[in-house]
Amino acid sequence: MPGTTPVPPLPLGIRELPEERWQLLFPSRLPDPALEVLRLEEVRPLLDALASLAPRDSPRLRLLEVPGADHSSPGHAPPWESRLRQEFLSRFGPPLLPLPESLVSSRLFLALQLSTRYMADGIREAAVALFTSPAFVISVCLSIVIYFSAWLAPEPFFSKALAATLTLRLSLVVGLVELGQVALTCLRLYRDVDAASSPEALEAASARFGRAMGGTYLRVLVTVASLGVARFIPQVPEGGIWRLLPSVTSEGLVLLRQSASSAQVMADGTLIVSGVTAGTAACSGLALCSTGSSSPSRSPGPSTRYGPPHTRKNPPHNEAIEGELATRESAGHTGLRKNKQQVDARQQPVDDPNPVRGIKFRRPDASSVRPDGVRHNTNYVSNSRDLKREMEAFDSMVRADPGAIHELYMLDGTLVGRHVPPGVSYP
Repeated sequence: MPGTTPVPPLPLGIRELPEERWQLLFPSRLPDPALEVLRLEEVRPLLDALASLAPRDSPRLRLLEVPGADHSSPGHAPPWESRLRQEFLSRFGPPLLPLPESLVSSRLFLALQLSTRYMADGIREAAVALFTSPAFVISVCLSIVIYFSAWLAPEPFFSKALAATLTLRLSLVVGLVELGQVALTCLRLYRDVDAASSPEALEAASARFGRAMGGTYLRVLVTVASLGVARFIPQVPEGGIWRLLPSVTSEGLVLLRQSASSAQVMADGTLIVSGVTAGTAACSGLALCSTGSSSPSRSPGPSTRYGPPHTRKNPPHNEAIEGELATRESAGHTGLRKNKQQVDARQQPVDDPNPVRGIKFRRPDASSVRPDGVRHNTNYVSNSRDLKREMEAFDSMVRADPGAIHELYMLDGTLVGRHVPPGVSYP
């Protein structure tokens, strides 16, 4: 039709397979220049959160003094490393590569720290700050040994929900081939370090890794490493980590927090996922929502798996709620409620004892009960102009039920407010 702007097609093909599986076909992607720069201020919240997990000082040069030092470092892992290791294993599963008894004094740890001097100017300042944090470097070591090691297989298979969902979302953002290249870069570093028999060889391995680690690769690495230990850094929620990558792709896809139960990278360059719903038009359940549609008659309505549309005028808000509830359901939450009146532990409606402007009760966007019985309410803010009103609603929900977890996020995942009752662990 003359004067109509054509809507670009979705950047991937989707094919339905038996047993509720979906095959995703990824075309080649052009590099996104915006992702090739990573500024220090973008990773500052993560660094602040990691600061309390490990001592600032750590061994840097000791292993260089002994050519051919054993890859498995002597002694036991310090307590803080053991906590990070156990959390990573619980979230991603067992390692496929040998895991030294202690990583903090391993050559892999040292090589990662040395690599920053070879990184590009656009990421070096942020990289130096990140790789100076022992907790971050340990998380990267664990990412390589546990998550990226799966890419050694001819057709990598991810059966843990977190690893499967992570693979799906990163593939949608940076491309499946590109994600595989990040994995291979990490695995080459592991192999080169393992084979190094001199300080010069270790330095060369660090240099190859540093020069290969562009901004997009580093963003992927930070995301994987951070999600592996997310329980220890609740002040940087998942949405905060995902802000290092675009929430809307150049093709008009809004990425949502959907969950996959498994993901397999096929030899033909496709990705097969299960545990999600999928579609090829606006607001499908496959962790994505198109911001445009070629014809209203061809565009499906908002997702309604957990209840009526929150609003038909703001599909991303509705899809964020649906994605949040899907993630909670996969994590074992019960009592899933969408945009319904706030309830207490007995599932009885609760009112604000000090209502603002006569509003006695609130309707959280997403509500559920965790497996440990703790109630969890979340609201989203679509427009910053509504922030004051939403903060009033947040405070009202806390007053109505102080024994529950309450959260308020911007739609892009930025945490605005969180209330966690005393004695309750988060997440």
